[in-house]
Amino acid sequence: MNLSNCVKQDKRKTKKYAWVATVVYCLLFPFLFMFAAASAMIFDDPSMPTPLGLSIIFLCFCIPLSIPFTFYFVWSRYSQGEYKKSRQFCLIPTYIAIGALSYHILTDTIRSLF
Repeated sequence: MNLSNCVKQDKRKTKKYAWVATVVYCLLFPFLFMFAAASAMIFDDPSMPTPLGLSIIFLCFCIPLSIPFTFYFVWSRYSQGEYKKSRQFCLIPTYIAIGALSYHILTDTIRSLF
């Protein structure tokens, strides 16, 4: 009986995380997509190498495009009863955003050194 309560609590907790992630990402999606579209302005800097600029633009577009995949993975794992995986998938866009920002800062720092 204790295991049943633990599973119910885990299910309730996961459902709350899934709904919060769904609402937050739905609200952020238009802004993240506009940010990705505006990332093409990186070529306003004449010294920006084309491959580097395109890689940064690609990473910026990965952030909003990861949101539909997040919805699928979160809710499909929830319906399968894999609650821990479902909660982990809630953070996919956050991980991609951190990676993209880190890449941009790293390449900008290296470019400024040379």
